[in-house]
Amino acid sequence: MKKQKVLYLLSLIILFFLFSSCKFIMSIFAPEKEEEEIGEFDDINIFDADLLPDDNSFTTDFSITGDEYYLYGVTRGYRDFPGKIVKISKNGGLPLIKTLYDEAIHSGYTDSHAFYMESISYHNDHLIIKALPDFIQFEHHEFELFCLSSEDLSVRWRWIPEENSRLDYYVTGHPTIPKWNDYYIVYYAVEKEAGYYIVFLDTNGNQIVKRKIQSSRPVEENDLCIINDKLVLHQSYEPLIIYDLNKLSNRAYAVKDSIDYAFTSEDKTLEANPFSNIVSDGKNCYFCSWTNVDRVKGEGDLKVFALSLSDYKILWTYELKDKGFDEVNSILVNKEKLFLAADYGCVYCLNTINGKLNWKTKITDKEHKLNLLCEGCIVKNYFVIPCASNGYLYYFDINTGKIKGKYEIPVFGGIRHCYVEDDYVYITTGSYIVRLRLKEK
Repeated sequence: MKKQKVLYLLSLIILFFLFSSCKFIMSIFAPEKEEEEIGEFDDINIFDADLLPDDNSFTTDFSITGDEYYLYGVTRGYRDFPGKIVKISKNGGLPLIKTLYDEAIHSGYTDSHAFYMESISYHNDHLIIKALPDFIQFEHHEFELFCLSSEDLSVRWRWIPEENSRLDYYVTGHPTIPKWNDYYIVYYAVEKEAGYYIVFLDTNGNQIVKRKIQSSRPVEENDLCIINDKLVLHQSYEPLIIYDLNKLSNRAYAVKDSIDYAFTSEDKTLEANPFSNIVSDGKNCYFCSWTNVDRVKGEGDLKVFALSLSDYKILWTYELKDKGFDEVNSILVNKEKLFLAADYGCVYCLNTINGKLNWKTKITDKEHKLNLLCEGCIVKNYFVIPCASNGYLYYFDINTGKIKGKYEIPVFGGIRHCYVEDDYVYITTGSYIVRLRLKEK
């Protein structure tokens, strides 16, 4: 009886090993199972350009922001056809459309030249809009800052600088007006003096503190980033400079005492990439910069830097080794992943802790400088980014870099603007605002 039990157990063990071996052999020769693809985008056309009073007021750069229920957008506008503000429900419907120039004149600002809308930001029932004169003919160089009611888009106040000054017309990244504590931070350049100013405005538009922070700089704004109480400036062909906003806002401090850090290399100043923004995870900031630049040959080394905001030490660098004197058009940090998109059609994902490459994906093999990737965003577990050269919105698995699909959208050039909420992404395409949702199969 015992002998039979032993033989039975031995036969079970042998069968188990035979079954496991078969499975192993089959796994070697069987084709690899494809990852489960995600479904197509569900889309709702929320706003169409045909709803605008005149076609000429609508151009490609359509900046958007939003609150819990509504989206707010601005059209660029140009001479004789001022830009417009649009308020519309996130579910679509009849929009509220107003012309900022008309609203300014109606509010008593008869000297307003608010034709070109550069950006819009939402702060506690207020909309802050940067407006400039005609984009092409610079009859008036000053810019205007407007605060509008998010309820009816009426003008609450306006602020203009005292100097003949301007914001850079080719700014990229996030050119909206940031808010720090109870202040709006306005950063601008003065043409004739070649200097930079920082102004603190209260929520009623009153100028509280004004500081001339730099001189002898190129009259060119690139990007600024507020991280906790730090103001990080990333200027073209200049060092990365970090200011303590508490010091800047205190009249007792001299400006020279407010500079906490100027990022330079040992041999020469690192040249900031004018087409990349700065991102932060709260502890460190990440940005791109050119080194060893040869302007005659149009060559240089493009590197990604991770900078600690506690001791201002470089944690790591990563060199983008693809050929060409190119720009990084999008930088995005999400937990321990840093996403970058270069205009030659490559998307990179780096580990924020050590700077190692997680994955790199080439979107298209089209000719250099034809890809012009725009700003990306994270939706669910996917990195979503438009590619202007072929008119598709690509979405990648953030862990593998595998292209999970693409969605065709109209291409009119210019920078698209994305607004993400939960599983939805709202995108302006140059002709309409569409709401997209990624659905799993």
